[in-house]
Amino acid sequence: MQIVHHSLTNGSGLHRVAESLAKAETALGLDSVLADSQNPATWGPAVTADVHVVHSHLPPILTRRRDSRVVWVGHGTPEHCFQGSVEEAERGQYGHSDPAMLALHWLKTADARVTFWERHKWIYDQMLSRGARPVDLVPMGVDTAFWKEGTSAGAYAGSPSLLYAENPHYIKWAYDLLTALPTIQARHPGLMLHSIYQVKDHHRVVMPWFHQLGASFFTHYSAQVFDKPNLRNAFRSCDFVLGLVRYGDLNHLSLEANAAGVKTISYVGNPHAMYWVKEGDQREIAREVSAILAGEVEPRVQVPVPNVSETAVAMKAIYEEIAG
Repeated sequence: MQIVHHSLTNGSGLHRVAESLAKAETALGLDSVLADSQNPATWGPAVTADVHVVHSHLPPILTRRRDSRVVWVGHGTPEHCFQGSVEEAERGQYGHSDPAMLALHWLKTADARVTFWERHKWIYDQMLSRGARPVDLVPMGVDTAFWKEGTSAGAYAGSPSLLYAENPHYIKWAYDLLTALPTIQARHPGLMLHSIYQVKDHHRVVMPWFHQLGASFFTHYSAQVFDKPNLRNAFRSCDFVLGLVRYGDLNHLSLEANAAGVKTISYVGNPHAMYWVKEGDQREIAREVSAILAGEVEPRVQVPVPNVSETAVAMKAIYEEIAG
């Protein structure tokens, strides 16, 4: 069976999920490859594909075969699609800039729809036409063997040292953490936050805002995005990894950090995190994070991180069911 995953190749979590799935499916014996949605030079295998797996965008010219099947993978969150489309509409954008319309299209037309989140499935199942195949809930996995390996190249500054490496989307902004940070630091004066992926076109707002709050003096900001070996080293070089993703949704980065076995803090909901803090009032976030750093909170019983091979097995079963 020939499978083509269609994704932007921009280093995002979406891209990395598609990339790792193609590799894991190949290990299962499928002919599975990754195509760049924006690069026609990579589209060759899609002409004869049995199944197109849409992670970002599937060029319409590639869906002309009547016997090919389409699986849509709902990346991001329903709220991201909704808010992104509203913001793009306000700027007069359309087409590829309209994630809600793309999601609604695939909810209507795809042969199967996949999500990695129970909450997202609950939302999307309510949007399906009567009699449609329910959204498939698939475990999101990572290469757990890779993330469990490696050693630190040297401890990062700070006692404790904190790492924030989420991408700069509003559902993952460091805003709440940085707003709470001066209060956390008052109780932990040796603290240092290492905040990467702070993209440069945000700096004109981020830098003066958090300097005025008093957070920048004990924060190392960087626009750098680490490759996998350097990210693994960063996980092993800090005392805590924070991933404050809206609604407590898990994401690829949190899976990698938890697979590495480091101390992780998320909003309530991420089943793999070692500690939870409540989303909302930054004063409460400051109090709860401070207590965790002080060792006053018992670690949670974490759900083990799935291996990407488990994801591939679940996806393979979907392909076989819809392709006949």
